[in-house]
Amino acid sequence: MDREKLDKFRDMLLEMQRRTTGDFERAVESSSEEFGGELPDINDDASRAVNRRLMLEISDKNHNTLVQIAEALERITAGDYGQCTECGEDIPEKRLELLPFALHCVKCKERMEKEGT
Repeated sequence: MDREKLDKFRDMLLEMQRRTTGDFERAVESSSEEFGGELPDINDDASRAVNRRLMLEISDKNHNTLVQIAEALERITAGDYGQCTECGEDIPEKRLELLPFALHCVKCKERMEKEGT
């Protein structure tokens, strides 16, 4: 992949990282605000439990996304960005535009999903 395209994908990844970090920080802030202040009304306990579980899921998803973004940025630096980690073939640019931290080409990803891996 040429330098111009790598720069484009690096910029995309950095923007995703910035947005995801902001989402993660807002989720943590929202969660901590919920526990501050006065004791919750007993009628609010169920909705608070659901909100806590949702915030944890969002935080976990954002954390995983941030890890994948960091790994993709490392692959750019290492010079193997855009190559399928399974077969070594190039990942189509259209796939990378949709999912810039993709690890696999479409063929390998489809095969892996069929196999349940």
